[in-house]
Amino acid sequence: MKKVIISVITIFSLVLSGEIQAQNKLHMAGVSYGYNISGVYFDPPLEHRSVKTFKNFSLLYTYYHDIWGSSPYFGLQTGLSLMETGYEVGGERLVSQMYRVPLVSQFHIDFWKMRLLLNLGAYGGYRGKRIEPNCLPYEDGDNRLEFGIIGGGGLAFVLKPFELHLEANYNYSLTYLNDPRKGGVTRPQYSYPNHLILSASLFFHIKSK
Repeated sequence: MKKVIISVITIFSLVLSGEIQAQNKLHMAGVSYGYNISGVYFDPPLEHRSVKTFKNFSLLYTYYHDIWGSSPYFGLQTGLSLMETGYEVGGERLVSQMYRVPLVSQFHIDFWKMRLLLNLGAYGGYRGKRIEPNCLPYEDGDNRLEFGIIGGGGLAFVLKPFELHLEANYNYSLTYLNDPRKGGVTRPQYSYPNHLILSASLFFHIKSK
């Protein structure tokens, strides 16, 4: 009898293990809408205000998979975003479009029909046209490329084959907004853009294994 019980437990464990492994690989595609609070860190300090924008959209691809066949908490996310970013200084809003490509490690802990999400990664962006002031051209010394780091987290609600992700992610640029000596200033003015993005994303399960 003891051998039978041990055999049943062993078989059950193998089946359960197989189910867990089968769920370790998941491909998802989705769309995202974000509320962006953007600003700039100036050194030396410059009095300014953050800008809040609502036109922030993304097409995203997420791949969940295990690490070394034993840790089912890992994922990668990338995509293409169109967003508005800027700041306000002297009562004037300076807002530009930005095309952005994120590359994020998304760690997830699954429980019930939810996931706890933790994001850590990087992004690259390119500033498109100036929105405010209307069609203001870029000047010599303006940096239209932006590269930075991403950190954040959120919750996912799993309703197969769909998922709803609610997240907050902070983006900090490692590149200057402008040349520190733009305009021939004697003291360099360093400027690092940043964005706090509150987003809601709807994903569809393309393929799971």
